[in-house]
Amino acid sequence: MEVKIEYRGDNEVRFVVSGVKVRFVNSLRRAMIAEVPKLAIDEVKIYENTSLLYDEQLALRLGLIPLKVRNISDYSEEDKVTLTLKAESPERAGYTMVYSRELISSDPGVEPAFGNIPIVKLVSKEREISGIRTVAQQKVSFEAIARLGRGKEHAKWQPVTICTFKELSQPNEQQKSFLFTVESDGALPVDDIVVEAARILRDKFEWLVNELRLKAQAQAQS
Repeated sequence: MEVKIEYRGDNEVRFVVSGVKVRFVNSLRRAMIAEVPKLAIDEVKIYENTSLLYDEQLALRLGLIPLKVRNISDYSEEDKVTLTLKAESPERAGYTMVYSRELISSDPGVEPAFGNIPIVKLVSKEREISGIRTVAQQKVSFEAIARLGRGKEHAKWQPVTICTFKELSQPNEQQKSFLFTVESDGALPVDDIVVEAARILRDKFEWLVNELRLKAQAQAQS
């Protein structure tokens, strides 16, 4: 097997794999999508929400915000990271947009991958009650809990936004070549995603070989 990197960027890599079967590259693609773990918001405790979004809509948006982790190997499925936010619309008529950079993490090693992701728009409107003009403000206050998970459980744990391959070799060639295009959502470095997916596949194959060997030995001794 040969690997040649065609392009490497901050969140994207393109590489050619030669000398393998299509079932291998498809297994690698599926491992990158479904098996590589990452942190994502999994639970939201909403204390106040007078915005135009339902609580369920707000929680869905939070779950899809990619969380950048300093070292993913430091976390297990039992660990959790809390992110809090409290915001309100202006005191005068108008609006303010709440962005992902306003999330406050309990872990300095975890933060939104991008600070400019909009979460919710909070609007202030003038109103008159008994001849007195006041401003009605909108507010949100919540606590979000992030946990480690995998894409096979939910799409919010998929570390890639693009993960595709196409065959480059001609039908009459003996050696097949495939061009991979992989783009990270920013939560994990794209190189780490590819390497971790390959390691996961290797561990699965080694486990299968060991299980078959143990079965064969047990049958031989019976």
